[in-house]
Amino acid sequence: MAKRLVVMALAVLVAGGLVYAGDTMEAEGKVKSVSGNSLTVAGDDAEWTFVVSSKTVVKAEGASHKMKDLEEAGAAKTLAQFVKADQKVTVKYSKEDGKAWASEIRIH
Repeated sequence: MAKRLVVMALAVLVAGGLVYAGDTMEAEGKVKSVSGNSLTVAGDDAEWTFVVSSKTVVKAEGASHKMKDLEEAGAAKTLAQFVKADQKVTVKYSKEDGKAWASEIRIH
């Protein structure tokens, strides 16, 4: 009986994780504006404002080298150092507390 409960509990946790993974959405467009903790992107038929946190990953050509240079110089790292207006981006995000939280920003 206890073994069956453990198996059922694990199945619920795995299923819950799969449902959570499905909550990630994607938006694609051009960067309209960048601030300290937000990014606004304009798509073909919509505009989104994303909250950016220290957990947000920015993927761009040369970004890892720039990050290393900033770390070596002891300089602060900000979103505006990597993402600029009019760049085409794909943002992976999830909704929480009525806000869109960016988990990944990929610059094209």
